[in-house]
Amino acid sequence: MTTPRQTQNRAKHWNARIAAATTDQERAGVWYDACRTLARQAERDGGPDLWRALTAHLHDFYKRNGG
Repeated sequence: MTTPRQTQNRAKHWNARIAAATTDQERAGVWYDACRTLARQAERDGGPDLWRALTAHLHDFYKRNGG
């Protein structure tokens, strides 16, 4: 279970990383890292299988964009 303080700290961390990113490629990398972090946390917490959802979204993105 995530506390409100943890949520605030997480938001502060990712917002700072996004603000520091200077290109779309860097911002995409930050969001990719953030999504992987959420999936790992959900896995540790015994929550839903976010890895499967992340995989499906990435695969769909790939297919929609010429892959």
